[in-house]
Amino acid sequence: MDEKLIGLLIAAKKALHSGQSICEQANTLSQDSEEYADAIEKSWPRMVFVHNHILVQLSALNRIREYLLMKIQIKRDNLKDRESTFGKVSFELQEIFGTLRKTNIDPHILRLNHPTVHLQQEERSTLFDYIQDQAVLELQQLADDEIGKAEVLCNSLELIEKNLSTKINELASMLEAAVSISLDDTTASFVNAKTQFQEGEMAAMADILNSLTNHYDQLGEALRLWRSNLDTRQHLDISVLQEDHDRLPDIVEDLRDSFDVVKSVKEELLVRLRVQQTVHGDLLNVLDQLETVNVTGGLAELIVDRLTHVEVETAEHETNMDLYFDQLMSLTEWYNQFIHSYHHLIVEVERRQQVAEDQAKWRQEIMRALEKSHQEEIQKRKDWVAEHGQFLPEDLCAFIFVQPVKLSVHPDRQLLSLGESADMKASGDIKG
Repeated sequence: MDEKLIGLLIAAKKALHSGQSICEQANTLSQDSEEYADAIEKSWPRMVFVHNHILVQLSALNRIREYLLMKIQIKRDNLKDRESTFGKVSFELQEIFGTLRKTNIDPHILRLNHPTVHLQQEERSTLFDYIQDQAVLELQQLADDEIGKAEVLCNSLELIEKNLSTKINELASMLEAAVSISLDDTTASFVNAKTQFQEGEMAAMADILNSLTNHYDQLGEALRLWRSNLDTRQHLDISVLQEDHDRLPDIVEDLRDSFDVVKSVKEELLVRLRVQQTVHGDLLNVLDQLETVNVTGGLAELIVDRLTHVEVETAEHETNMDLYFDQLMSLTEWYNQFIHSYHHLIVEVERRQQVAEDQAKWRQEIMRALEKSHQEEIQKRKDWVAEHGQFLPEDLCAFIFVQPVKLSVHPDRQLLSLGESADMKASGDIKG
């Protein structure tokens, strides 16, 4: 019995020493887990703050991008309206020019303007020859140049917007790649669950170690009683101790399993901490990239400067375009009125020709009446002189022998120009 108790005691001591070693290692792992859990809980809010700050900055950049798109759309619409206006007025001018080219000057009007030039020698034979089309073309070119300049400015804004969109997409991709874990409240739950689970295992291991200690103490007490009191030996029952001894390998194995659990929790927390540290570092890298947008000379400053420049320059070009369009539309109205007035000119020439012919007829009648009156007066004077003149001394009434005044009607220059054929015909009638 003595040897058996000693063997059981040695086995119990060995199991106790193994349990104590395992528990000490587990305790070290538990302390490491506490440090990791504390680091995780401290770094998590900082990581979330950086992540949320990045989201706010990306949202601000997206709003700037949307503002740029709105400005670009407004300028595109304004430019489209002005291009439409320019196209319409240019088309109207071409139509008018075509009409002017097809409208030949009435030959009679050409003769009236240049009576000494043969019609075949007249260089200006259509209404188009009487306008300054080159000045219109130059005005159209100026308007088209302003449209082109406005187009270039609009394109520069679109390029800035594309660069901003590319930057936003790059940052969003970097952010998505950086955040490899969830940033919601499950992180705190994860840490609490793992630490509580580990604490439970550590408590179980402590209970097992305590039972190993009690088993060792009980065997030591049984050995002491066996050796010290011979009367009690026959009453000493070690069956329970034997059963505990038989369970020692399973108990130590349970300790090792719990140790593995504690170690696994520690490794999970370490992995989680390293992942968070990596995520935090990647987020800081994204934040650094964001800061490059806002630094002096960065994309944000470039956007502000370019937008200000485009606003000022576009307003100037739009003002110039409106001025040129007004001038072109005024010319369109003027050329339309020119064609309209030319047709009235033909009517007016015909009217004046008719007036000239009427005046020529009246002149013929007046000249016939004057001639008749003049001849009658001559005859009357001849008759009077024949009856009384021989009896009167000439120095008494020399005036009485003077011939009567002969009156005549002469057209002015304009009347001759418009009614030359009628006047010449009238003169011929009188002479005849």
